[in-house]
Amino acid sequence: MHDLFSSLAHHVASLPQDGVDALMGARPDVAEVLFGDVPDGQEAQADVGSITEALVDPDGAAEAVLRLSRPAVQVLMALVDAAEGDYGGLRHRFGGLGFADLARRGAGGIGVTEVIRVLSMAGGAVEVDPHSARAALCESLTAAARPAAMAEFDRILVRLTDSCLVWPEPGGRSFRIHDVVMDVLPEPAPEWEGFDLVQPLPEVARRLPVADVAGEAQAAAIAALDSAERLLRQVATDAVPLLKAGGVGVREVKRLVRASGLAEEAIRFWLYIADSAGLVACQDDKLWATPEYDQWISAEPSQRYAALLGAWLTLPTSVLGPFALTDAAGKPPAVLSDSAFDGVGHYVRAVVLELMATCGGGAVVEAGSLADALVWRMPLLMDPEDEGIACGCGECDSQPAGGGLSGKEAATAAVASVFAEGGLLGAVAFGALAPVARTLLTGSQDDVSAMAADIAAALTATVPKSVGHVRLQSDMTVVAAGLPSARLTAFFDATAEREAAGAATVWRITDSSVRRWLDSGRSAEELRSGLAEFCVDEPSQALSYLIDDAARRHGLVDVIAAQAVIVTADEKLGDELAMVPVLVRLGVRRIAGTVLVLDAPQQEVLSVLRFAGYLPSAHQADGAVTVTAVAPPRASPEAVPRF
Repeated sequence: MHDLFSSLAHHVASLPQDGVDALMGARPDVAEVLFGDVPDGQEAQADVGSITEALVDPDGAAEAVLRLSRPAVQVLMALVDAAEGDYGGLRHRFGGLGFADLARRGAGGIGVTEVIRVLSMAGGAVEVDPHSARAALCESLTAAARPAAMAEFDRILVRLTDSCLVWPEPGGRSFRIHDVVMDVLPEPAPEWEGFDLVQPLPEVARRLPVADVAGEAQAAAIAALDSAERLLRQVATDAVPLLKAGGVGVREVKRLVRASGLAEEAIRFWLYIADSAGLVACQDDKLWATPEYDQWISAEPSQRYAALLGAWLTLPTSVLGPFALTDAAGKPPAVLSDSAFDGVGHYVRAVVLELMATCGGGAVVEAGSLADALVWRMPLLMDPEDEGIACGCGECDSQPAGGGLSGKEAATAAVASVFAEGGLLGAVAFGALAPVARTLLTGSQDDVSAMAADIAAALTATVPKSVGHVRLQSDMTVVAAGLPSARLTAFFDATAEREAAGAATVWRITDSSVRRWLDSGRSAEELRSGLAEFCVDEPSQALSYLIDDAARRHGLVDVIAAQAVIVTADEKLGDELAMVPVLVRLGVRRIAGTVLVLDAPQQEVLSVLRFAGYLPSAHQADGAVTVTAVAPPRASPEAVPRF
């Protein structure tokens, strides 16, 4: 009998190309390990050894089991029950009373998966004849129902094989079961008996006009864009300090609340979304905006919203609602800290949204029935006997997502979290799935171009086409009646003060904003040209006076950066010093006949002039002469006389 690695390697090596493709599709964790760092457009390759190493890893295998539906879990349990060899010994090896203590106390808290790694190296493997398992699982069904159930068993077995949770052993009819499966599967119990093939369907509480749902979703999407941009502009301007233990602490979150005007929950949510989208990154004990942020903020509104929506769908944790992680005191962990990710949020979110999508457009789904369907789809994640889904880092005291709740209660909490987050983002409106989210989930996977066109149309409907012109008011405010285009936003953010955003964006042109424009090295003529391009109305006389006056006064007083100033007795000496090579290398600049400035320390300039044969005198900033007296050397007061 081969060990786990050898058996899996033999199976992987025997797979045709379509089998490898099915494996990567069924095991996104393996694909991420192997190809997560491969740049887009570059060919990705992996050998049998690297694929097998990723498949042997117990973390990924356990995650794959946790995502299984109820009938798939029942098939796995039937396979284990029909296994050849000492099944009871294996169950004790992985799930006995000693195992829990070992996992808690072993080697400095090394964790469950590390213990499994050690234990998997010893003891017998589990092999099974799938035909006997199928017969045993379906024997309790009626004769009429048995053929369909046996066919479904075979389909599930194919999916389990694609995931490499089971696979055929070479040279025989038996299948090998992944060693980690025994620890993740629940103990045999009456509630797991039978073969539950029929999924509970979510019930539609009421059906709203799709246009009403789309309108509410559009309003939420516009507000989401405004909130995310407001927060990220603040982060881009002033990097956020991180806690020593990692993450953004409560104090910094509250500071961002005051600076951005957003609620604390919104601050937390958008920071997670921005991190998932790659718009911010933790580096050197601070949270910084990334170069991707600059590309994002200059993109059109629909593209910016698409990035936020995609980041939410792949965010590996729940942030809002009762399913989010909390610490021992019931408070959320530090934002973006290692303890803040439960690792299952995106799986739960995907299933909830998929179930909602099956109900059709405008369907407001009854939350209780949606929770029942979620329990059927992910019974182990919502396991009543489970203590919840821990973050898995082994270093934090975060309470697991759904910890202490029954299966139905955990599922209800998960549904509430998806509704809270989706409502803030505009993916859920009035309890129904927004059109853009439904298009993403139900679009044709076969015709990529058609699906892309459908998604683009849905995004346009959710985030209306941007406006490229504004109305100029008499009080020097400009109003964009809609979402402003990227070029319009960049221009008025540079030349005016933003006063409001959302369905309409308002800027006010002020003396200080025009000065800021001129300080950036741009001219008054460029400002007038921009106003002519973007404004429907002619600039008022007051605005023209404001621009002309600012341009006339700008630069009349120059403030020059310098560390040292040289004042000569006459202009001839000033001409001479301006050409001294060593002073030229220090960046000497002549600003008057007898005045030169250098961006070098005063003592360095004095030393250079003295070395060149000049006899300069040193002065303080108020003009007083600096007297330098060198004290003769003396013994230190602590010195003890020898006699």
